[in-house]
Parts: sequence; structure tokens; C-alpha cells
Amino acid sequence: MTMEIKDGTPVREVEHYVDPAPFNPTVAKEMTPEQERFFQASQWKIMWWKFKRHKIAVWSGVVLILFYLCVPFAEVIAPYTANSRDSLHLYAPPQPVHLFHEGSFVGPFVYGMTSEIDMETMQWVFTSDTNNVQKIRFLCSGTPYKFWGLFTASFHLVCPAEGGTMFLFGTDRLGRDQFSGLIYGARLSLTVGLVGVTISIVLGLFFGGIAGYFGGFLDSVIQRMIEILRSLPELPLWMALS
Repeated sequence: MTMEIKDGTPVREVEHYVDPAPFNPTVAKEMTPEQERFFQASQWKIMWWKFKRHKIAVWSGVVLILFYLCVPFAEVIAPYTANSRDSLHLYAPPQPVHLFHEGSFVGPFVYGMTSEIDMETMQWVFTSDTNNVQKIRFLCSGTPYKFWGLFTASFHLVCPAEGGTMFLFGTDRLGRDQFSGLIYGARLSLTVGLVGVTISIVLGLFFGGIAGYFGGFLDSVIQRMIEILRSLPELPLWMALS
């Protein structure tokens, strides 16, 4: 029994357990099944367990996988092609999707828009026409496109009504659908990242293998070249390459 000391005054007795058995380092310590499962796991499995405990990372991974699944089918998912223009809807506002019209269930639809030019500001003015119900079509034939630049097709996952419009995110200054442009842009952005990493890995393995195999003067030259490239500021280099 020992005394716990606080400000030089004994407060209370603290119990300490001392094992009377002699210490033997050759005796294996018994582990619980959970401890055995952890110590016998590979590095990849431990990383997976830690990743699963991070809920934000898991959901972010799910969203990223969904984005990459959309990359091969951008033409099918987008209701318009990337360069489809509507000269009557320049800078058109987004058309929200509705399900009910005047208290009755209609299904996914958008209201049509009427457009006119304000002669004072010389800008297009758009007004939602609640009498013009435009039902959204699914698994339909719409704006023709070249799938992967190989063959012409017109099948879309979602399409505007016949003779109608469906600008979920509005349009730009040329009358192009922003939502479709976002899907096509996501394909480019996500693919460029993978291609860039792949090129870096291939070049790194190639030049690193040469430097490690031959060594000597060739190794020094390759290392100095890499150091020079790494010392260049990245942003101006990207701007020059673009």
C-alpha cells in the first residue's frame, strides 16, 4: 500500500498489484481472438479497417466511384451534347424538376420558359410558363452524338419533352446546357488525372530502373535532371504546357 501525495499531504492510499511470479521472457503472452486477428492482418487489411472507420472518407469514395462510373457513358447520361446550342435561351436560368401540377401527380417534369429581349438592358428575360408542362422522358432518343467518337447514336438516359427544353443548371452565353457541359467536363478532368499519374509511374519506373541498374555517371545525370525538373515552379510550367 502506498500513499498518494498532493501538495505534500497524504490524501488516500492507492493499491498497487505486484505479480509474485518470476519474469520469464520465453513465455508467450496469451492474446484474445481480436488481438490475434489484428496482429496477423496484412498492411492492406489494416489500411482497409482504418478507412472503413472514417465515415466521411467512405462516402467520399462512394461519390468518387459514381463519378468514375459516369465517365464512359457521358454521352448517354447528358441530355444534350457538349456543344448543342439554343439561340433562344442564352443565359437561361435553371429549370427545377417538379412532380405535382395543380395538386395532381404528373411525374418528373419542368415548366416551359418564355423568353423576350428587354430593349432597355438588351438582355434576355425568361419567365416560367406554368401552363406549359413538359414531362421528362427516360431511356429515350434525343440529340444525336458520336459515342466515344466511334459511331453515331441518339440514346439518352433522360431527355427533355418533345419540342421542350430541360436546362437543369441553366445555359451559358452560347445557349449550351450547363448540366451536360458539367458531365462532359467531369469526364475530361477525371481522365486527365489518371493519365497523368500513369505517365508519371511509367516514366519513373523507366528512368529509375536505368539509374539503379547502371549506376555511376548515368545515375548522377538522371538524378540531377530530376532535381532540376522538381525545382521548377509547377503553376507556370502547367500554364506553359497548356
